Amino acid sequence: MSTTYVPGPPSDEPIVLTRHALRMLALVDVSLTARRVLDVLLALQDPDSGSVSISQAEMAAELGAGKPAVNRGFRELKQAGLVWLLRRGHYQLHPVLTGGRVAGTAMAIPEINATPAEDFSEQRRTRFAAQVANLAQSA
Repeated sequence: MSTTYVPGPPSDEPIVLTRHALRMLALVDVSLTARRVLDVLLALQDPDSGSVSISQAEMAAELGAGKPAVNRGFRELKQAGLVWLLRRGHYQLHPVLTGGRVAGTAMAIPEINATPAEDFSEQRRTRFAAQVANLAQSA
C-alpha cells in the first residue's frame, strides 16, 4: 500500500547549522540519496526535540524515490551516526545537527563517523574503483 501523505514542516523557522556541523557533514561519506533523506529530516525535525516522525514510504513519496533507495539512505545515515531510530517511523537527528536538542532517550548518543580530511580523497577513489569493478563484472 502506498501513500502520498507527507507531513509538513513543524515550523517555518530557519534551520541553523553551526560551522562545526557543516564542516563535519562535508566529511561524512554518504550517497546523494542519503544526503537528500537527511535534508528532508532536517526540514521536518521537531524544533524542540530534533526528532522526526516520517515513514520510509512517506520519505520515498517526498523524494520521488523508490523505497529500497530510501531504505539504503536511512541505513547510511544510521551507520554514519547522524540519525537513529527511536521507534518505527520516528527518528532522532544527532545533537550536532539540532543545536543540542534530543528527544528524551536513555540510549547513548552515537559518535559521528566522519572521515579525516586527509583520508577522504583516497577513500572516495577506492570506493569509485570498487564501483567501476562491480559494473565491469555485471556487464
